[in-house]
Formats: sequence, C-alpha cells, structure tokens
Amino acid sequence: MTDWVSFFKEAESLLRTRDEQALTLYLEIIDNNQQLSAISCYRIGEIYNRLRDPISSFQYFRTAFEKNPRLSQILVKEDHPAYTYNYTEPQEIHNENCPLCGEKGHPYASYNNMTSIDFIPGFHPIRLWMCCDSCHHLFAFNYPVNLGELLTNSAFEFNLSPKTTFFPTISRMMGQLTFIAPGDRLLEVGVGAGELSAVAKEFLFNVTGIDIRPPYAEAVSNMLDIPVYTVDFLEFETSERFDVLIMGDVIEHMFDPIQALRKAHSLLNDKGVLWISTPNFESAFSMVKKDTDPMWRIVEHLNYFSFRSLKKWLDILGFEVVDYNVSGHYNGSMEVTAIKK
Repeated sequence: MTDWVSFFKEAESLLRTRDEQALTLYLEIIDNNQQLSAISCYRIGEIYNRLRDPISSFQYFRTAFEKNPRLSQILVKEDHPAYTYNYTEPQEIHNENCPLCGEKGHPYASYNNMTSIDFIPGFHPIRLWMCCDSCHHLFAFNYPVNLGELLTNSAFEFNLSPKTTFFPTISRMMGQLTFIAPGDRLLEVGVGAGELSAVAKEFLFNVTGIDIRPPYAEAVSNMLDIPVYTVDFLEFETSERFDVLIMGDVIEHMFDPIQALRKAHSLLNDKGVLWISTPNFESAFSMVKKDTDPMWRIVEHLNYFSFRSLKKWLDILGFEVVDYNVSGHYNGSMEVTAIKK
C-alpha cells in the first residue's frame, strides 16, 4: 500500500529544483488520493506556470479550489486575512483583447492572488494574464463584473497610515516637478494614505485629490485640509485645469488605462506635467525575481505596462516623456514624467 503522505512530501522536496519530476508525482497523487488532490492540483498549477504553460496552470489552479473551496486554510497561516476565505465562482468579465490597442492577446502567465494580504473576496483567486505582442503589454483575462463596487467597498487598515519614510524620495520627485510645472495646481489620482499630497502641499502646490475608496478620501481630506473627491477617475467632472497630474500606482488598477490617460491629457493645462508610477513587468526587479515577484499576486491589478508600452501610448496620446526612474517605494515599479505637448 502506497504511503501517499510520504509520496507528497517527496514531491514537495522536488519543487523548483526538479519541477518535472515533482509534476509526475503530483499527477499520480491526484489519481489515487482524494485528500491530497486539491493541494496537488495547486502545486501542478505552480509548476506549469514556471514551465510556461499558462493555460494548464490556470486550469489546475481553478481545479484546486473547486476540489477544496477552503484551500486557503492549507495555503496561508491563521493570521492571514484570507484564511477563512471560502471559494465560490464569481461573475467575471473575460477579455482576450488588449485594452490598449484592441488586438487579440495570448496567455502569458497564471497566478494565485488569494495568498496576498490585500486579496478581496469577490475576485477570483486565480488570475490569467494575457500578453499583447503589438503593444508589449500584459492585461488581465478575468476580473469581476462588479469591479467598481468591490473597490469602493473595500479598504485596508495598513493603507490608512501614512508612511513618513516615503517623504524623502517623494520630495526629490516633487522638487523636480516644481522646475517644469507651468503652475501650482496639482491633482492626485488615488491619494491612498496621503503621503504624496502632504509633500506636494509642503512644496506649496494647491492640491486636489481623488480616491475611489471613501475611507481613504475622508482621512486624507481631514488630515491635510484639502478637497478629496470620492469618485472613479473616469467619472470625475470639473471645469478646472491642472498644472500637474499625479497617477501614483493607480493606472494598473484601471480596466481602461487609455481612456484614463486621455482624460489626464484633457485635465492638464498646456505644458502640464503627468507623473506616473506603475509596475513594469520588464523591470530589473521582475527579471531577477521572476515568479516570486509579489506584483503577480495583487488582485486589484488589471494591467502591467512595460516602459515600451507606456512610452508608446503616451506619445500617441499627446505627451512627451522627459524622465524615467526606478521607483524608490515599490520594487519593480517605474516612475515616468511626461509633458503635455
């Protein structure tokens, strides 16, 4: 009689170093041991992702949660926010076409988002990433039908406390912006905990903010005594025009980033400055960390630009890129400064 627990432990010991041998063992476990079949499917999903077979990875990941809806209790510790998560199939939009150019993409990678501390129930725990070769851009194949509702009604305590350690790096960026901005009116899209808006106010900018999450908007407005509107950026209406528009770590959350960039262009004065921070899937960090890069597991992210894709579309939409930096805040993110032509 086969000792399937020992068999499973042997497969676990081979992960990463000998993935193909581990795969053979996990497949045998699935066929012969019901108790270990869900976690074995999950491991197979990880292996197929590393073997560059995203479709098989996606299928096995999903099967793992279908076999055991409470798989989270095996994958994460008891103090993890998603420990009590019970899998149910959400209503989703499935998209094969690039949100930038409309061309059909091809499967690129598949990851489990549930293990991240900012997982939001209502999203599927498994994300399939598509690639557009024309734009050199990655985009989510699957995301919830009620995306806006889920984002508006979720907030994380760790995002409500400003990180004062961010101030020095923000100040260097803000100092550069003061030399090229045509005026002092600044709009921050996605204020978060308010670090950037606070430094902007110190640099004597006249700051207005937007955030889709009411707790974030209210907290920053009260803390800094500035107007912060609770609204989706694409639905934001104003007759004002701004000299600087900040999109710090927000464009990757948007299902229609091109429309967001068009709107940013329309809200800027002549020679106005657009500053963007967003993950770069071709960053030095991502090239080194590969599938252990945390960005792959952030459930809210729907788009991953490369510098090539972002610069291309900024050029098309009427911006001139004047600066590029590696982010000092988030590993694998890029910071791009562009001026409205």
